[in-house]
Amino acid sequence: MLSLALTALLPLAYAINVPQTYINTAIARTVELGGLTTHVNTQYNIKATDDAPGEYYLALAGEESQVPAWWEVSLGGKKLEGRLLDESPPTVVVDLGKTKKDETVTLSLTQVLAHSSTPLPAEIEQRDPQYLVWKTNSTYVDSWYKTDVERVKIRSPHPSIVSYSSVPETYTRDNTVTKSGGTLTLGPFHSLPPTLSIPQGQKAVVEQKPFSVHYETKDPIVGIRTLKRSAEVSHWGSNFNIQDEIDLVNEGPKLKGHFSRLAHQQSKFHASVPAQILTELTLKLPPTANSPYYYDTIGNVSTSHFRQGSTPAEQKKKKSRTSPRVVDGNLELRPRYPLLGGWNYSFTVGYDIPLGDVLKSETSGRKVLAVPFLTGLKDVVVDQAELVVILPEGASDVQVYTPFAVDSIEHSTHKTYLDTTGRYAITLKKTQLTENHAQNVYVTYYYPLSAHFQKPLTIASLVGSVFLLGMGLRRVNYSIEKK
Repeated sequence: MLSLALTALLPLAYAINVPQTYINTAIARTVELGGLTTHVNTQYNIKATDDAPGEYYLALAGEESQVPAWWEVSLGGKKLEGRLLDESPPTVVVDLGKTKKDETVTLSLTQVLAHSSTPLPAEIEQRDPQYLVWKTNSTYVDSWYKTDVERVKIRSPHPSIVSYSSVPETYTRDNTVTKSGGTLTLGPFHSLPPTLSIPQGQKAVVEQKPFSVHYETKDPIVGIRTLKRSAEVSHWGSNFNIQDEIDLVNEGPKLKGHFSRLAHQQSKFHASVPAQILTELTLKLPPTANSPYYYDTIGNVSTSHFRQGSTPAEQKKKKSRTSPRVVDGNLELRPRYPLLGGWNYSFTVGYDIPLGDVLKSETSGRKVLAVPFLTGLKDVVVDQAELVVILPEGASDVQVYTPFAVDSIEHSTHKTYLDTTGRYAITLKKTQLTENHAQNVYVTYYYPLSAHFQKPLTIASLVGSVFLLGMGLRRVNYSIEKK
């Protein structure tokens, strides 16, 4: 799998000996700045310098650079599998196919960085704009090979850029940094040697310099500290229930002074709520999601609105005029109070899905269950996520398939009402998740016909026992005196 857990890599000594059978004719990197996430897309034009160049070593990060929370490699628009090395810096080895000498291919690397921007200033007043500073330890693109020409573009979500760093003029011919609106262009840089060590133990020729951008953002900076998702399967009810316990936090600049309800209402009246204040949150739910609920520690929260989605089959039945397509449901949540920088809000949200939409039966008799790991939110980072999949009582031979590496997988037994042996439960844990991790986890299990009757027999036995106990108690003489 490409999306592997890289945060567990330890800073080891350089131990990668990369053969110099490729050169980068051109590298173009685009950095999209945001709140908690930074999206980085890098295009490599690679030329082989040997008839049998072998595999290409693609650096995901340099020494002391931030490891991406999510990444993906593609070749010619198709996702490419790779082999992650255990050594440092984090490097993935990819096969470029039967590449001949002087042949050029284009490789694309997509990365998502988490918590790469921090508020500056760290405290602001209620109506002040919010600014972030983004820092990187690598001015140039980290690579194991020589590069003919390289350009880096950094785009801010708002044209207001307060300041930015300078870059060395060693490999530049014209301008070093060019600003156009909310876009900074670094370079182009020419004739760059490898920025990483070759061979083992030797220092790189290019010394990386840190670079920073101080910019404004107009959206609340929302983070999730903990997300606990429970997914429960009910064969008798033909239902699949998903419930999330969310610990939300506004990670923008902290509020300086006291919160003014009057100033907040005035901002709402003039439709100019400050960017730092979070007033609502929208979750995209599956098209057939129904019966949603939303409550916090106080109780049910009524300030929410649910718009149910639809499938092409449902649209045909309703004779919709638009072309049939999948329409996701929207659950608009409004917390009990506006969230300012540094404020927290814990709540629970859940919904039901028809079991037939997520469960399929194979010819071998096994069941295949698709469980969404989380509900993706744009520019939101989940620090710690936990997914608990609760299978029906009697499920056996359980296997789990994840689209990315997780930190741990635990198997246990979950007991609830009217259970005898208990239900099979799988607990998956992972840190540093983004909206790209909103993928399905597949669970396969065997559910025999006899398991369908386990609960009815349990209920019948319980009811029969109560009747027998009642009949026995009616025949007991409770009088004190003998007749």
